[in-house]
Amino acid sequence: MEKAPNVYVRSSIFGWSDLGTWGSLYTHIGKNEQKNALIGKNVITYDCNNCIVHVPNDKLVVLQGLEDFIVVESEGVLMICKKQDEQQIRNFVNDVKVKKGEKFV
Repeated sequence: MEKAPNVYVRSSIFGWSDLGTWGSLYTHIGKNEQKNALIGKNVITYDCNNCIVHVPNDKLVVLQGLEDFIVVESEGVLMICKKQDEQQIRNFVNDVKVKKGEKFV
């Protein structure tokens, strides 16, 4: 690209956040009155606070009594993890590969 005549650089100041983590995603999306970030059309919560829930729109999820959890369903795999332990998700994925093979990853 260094020889391309139509490439320009502009100095800017803007915030940065690595959206590669569930915690950073949680900080950037809208939340309900209980500070739950709900992604999915059919999520119902009771007494849940500070959670992030990400499920497909065709799944119904009912949660009760969770605080500071990550709940994710993707391609038939459900993961429920404490937000404070999100760095362990890589370990969970590696364990699944070892114990169950690539089918679920």
